[in-house]
Amino acid sequence: MKKYAVILSSLAFLLAACSAAPADSVAATPVPTETPAPTAEPTPEPTATPSPTPAPTMAVYDEVSFDDWRDGAGCTMPDYTFSAPHKPQPQEQVTWPTDGVTLCYNAKTLEEAAEIFHTTVENLKELNPDWQDKYSRAIGCYWALKVQADPYTLPMNNVVTVTVNAPWVEGYYDRTEVCDVPASLDKQARAALASAYYFQYHWWGMHAGFLPYEKLDEPVGFFNYRAADGAFYTKFSEFGSFLHTVYSDVWVDDMLSMDPALFAEGENDTILTLDGDRGGNIAYCGHLFTEPELQPDGSLAFWQLSLTCESDDFKGWAGEETIVPDTATVTTVRLVPTENGWRVDALELPS
Repeated sequence: MKKYAVILSSLAFLLAACSAAPADSVAATPVPTETPAPTAEPTPEPTATPSPTPAPTMAVYDEVSFDDWRDGAGCTMPDYTFSAPHKPQPQEQVTWPTDGVTLCYNAKTLEEAAEIFHTTVENLKELNPDWQDKYSRAIGCYWALKVQADPYTLPMNNVVTVTVNAPWVEGYYDRTEVCDVPASLDKQARAALASAYYFQYHWWGMHAGFLPYEKLDEPVGFFNYRAADGAFYTKFSEFGSFLHTVYSDVWVDDMLSMDPALFAEGENDTILTLDGDRGGNIAYCGHLFTEPELQPDGSLAFWQLSLTCESDDFKGWAGEETIVPDTATVTTVRLVPTENGWRVDALELPS
């Protein structure tokens, strides 16, 4: 049973999700590490490679250095620091499970889940006798579908901790984000992915919209505010440069064309912004990654495994007992190559 701590949810429907080699090295074709994922017949072993595989559409990736990527952004970019590669560390009170966990996926359709995990719709229904009750009309997907019978062994692949800091941001909480990314990504890819976590946690995820803001004299569509001094960006042109430096063009277009969108260009290059927050899953225990794999289309894809404790014995974090996650929910992270470096094309916040 999911356990949520809901804050203000004026934009929750917009934010719901359906779906380190040394720092200066490049790993365009990462060396895969073993990620055991035992399954019971007739369910084949799941893989981080989506199926079917798209036809090649991109040129071979040509390395772009971190410095060239950051310097060529066309806007003021945050500062970045990178740790040495290390094993993922559980958060306070959490212990990584020694046994396997239940592997789950949020799918728009049963057919989508069956295709991705190389199984059948009939098998998914057997694994999820309550599959009809798992469909949420609010977010348009099946929630937490169990996708294999046997416990899934969690990968413990090396990560790099990246600190992203925008010193001009007024709010102390919004100024910095510390996150882990797969160590086998090159430095520029690590920075792009960390930037996406930063942006989404602070302004397109847990909170929606820029702070501080000024109230508009007259509303513009859904918008009542414009970003003010001290916000991450106040000029839409600079904000757009940041987005296109971090994300694929398709991702940016999709975000800005949402109805309603969270941001829009206002008069005189200002940024129109909404304001809202969503809650998080109080059962969230951290997340891990499978190894990035080079796809035939030139992209890098891997799983983000969001770990939660779904046991009825879980009573929150107020006590001192150790929490052991028992469920891992899969989302796909994808980076696509461009002439100016890797761009994030798919990422959902783990919590």
